[in-house]
Amino acid sequence: MNTFLKIFLMLLVMVSSIAPYANEYNDRIIAIVNDKVILKSEVQEAIDYLPPEVVKDLQLLNDKEIINKVLQSLIDTNLLLQAAERFGIKISDIALENKLVELANNQKLTINELRNQVVNSGQNYIKYVENIRNKMTIETLFVSQFYSRMNVTEEEVENFIEREKINQLGNMDYDLIELVIIDEDKTLDPSIANNIYQDIIIHGFKYVQKNYQSHKININNLGKINQEKLPDIFLKALNNKLDDQYTDLISSSKGYHVLKILDSVNKSSSIVNEYKVRHILLKPNVMSKDTEILEKLINMRNSIKNVDDFSLYAKRHSEDKISGFKGGDLGYVRTKSLVKEFADVMMKTPVEKISDPFKTRFGWHILYIENIRSIDDTKTIVRTNIANTIRAEKAKRERDEWVAKLKRQAYIEIKEF
Repeated sequence: MNTFLKIFLMLLVMVSSIAPYANEYNDRIIAIVNDKVILKSEVQEAIDYLPPEVVKDLQLLNDKEIINKVLQSLIDTNLLLQAAERFGIKISDIALENKLVELANNQKLTINELRNQVVNSGQNYIKYVENIRNKMTIETLFVSQFYSRMNVTEEEVENFIEREKINQLGNMDYDLIELVIIDEDKTLDPSIANNIYQDIIIHGFKYVQKNYQSHKININNLGKINQEKLPDIFLKALNNKLDDQYTDLISSSKGYHVLKILDSVNKSSSIVNEYKVRHILLKPNVMSKDTEILEKLINMRNSIKNVDDFSLYAKRHSEDKISGFKGGDLGYVRTKSLVKEFADVMMKTPVEKISDPFKTRFGWHILYIENIRSIDDTKTIVRTNIANTIRAEKAKRERDEWVAKLKRQAYIEIKEF
């Protein structure tokens, strides 16, 4: 091979190796945020992979406005990541991996399939994962500094319910009969109306209509009706009433009303089980092996005849001192408030029976189920969701003010794009 050909081939190899870095070589700084920089390629990449919902919001803007909006978002992200670093907030590799698994599962994909999907879309997978970690970091920052510190009072929840006219009972269908004492001129003595109401409670609608013929009393079969079609005064009177019950006396411009509930169905009902449970806890230590603890609990279980025996053993032997003082009594509990192993055994154990010994991260247990009750948790769920909404709104206001202050105090220099 002659000398010229050798030099040509060497140059060809050099050009080939440099080509992939051409774009990076031509890259330049677009903004400086304190001691960090934002590159032109970062802005371009952010624009190229904007989510569809964001693209929709930006479709009326011109190119310059879109670039500026994306750049401001990147500046905010940089400031927040710097703040998170100052607070010592870091996302572990395990937490990041779990998040990626969650994202993959939501799309019914494996991790490898998710990676291929990202790569096939033209994105850099390493950059994609880095962006996920950054989002998790900022979310953790907001939760720790704002959301977790927001208190919501019962008064705030009540005011929200009143203002937004929210029904706490869910989506109710009623089957109703209505009795109306006509008194549009407001001439009926309220005490007489109360006497009529007392007779309704004792004898029913038909008796009252027959025995108070001097008053104009109508009985209307309202039939099956959704709560949305009922006036507010009726809904308020129906609150916490059960099937086959009468409401309190309802006053309106037409007169006095009483409703009888033949049937009620909550279409958004959320029924949960609560377990009245006791337990005995023994913890492994250097002096006792798991097999010895297991044998000890089996002997206890075989010796216990009733709840009183269980209570006595719990007071003497349980290493959960708080519940042990009360005979192992944990009160009424729900599965979601317990570790999975405990909840699983609790659900399988019949009432007034003792479980086999089982292990959780706290140690070895046996448990006794005293009772199980079903609770309609709809109202609690509604109020919890309202409290979370109020908390999020309060936190967002404080967060936005804090981010604005962060930007005012930061050194930010924006260059020509």
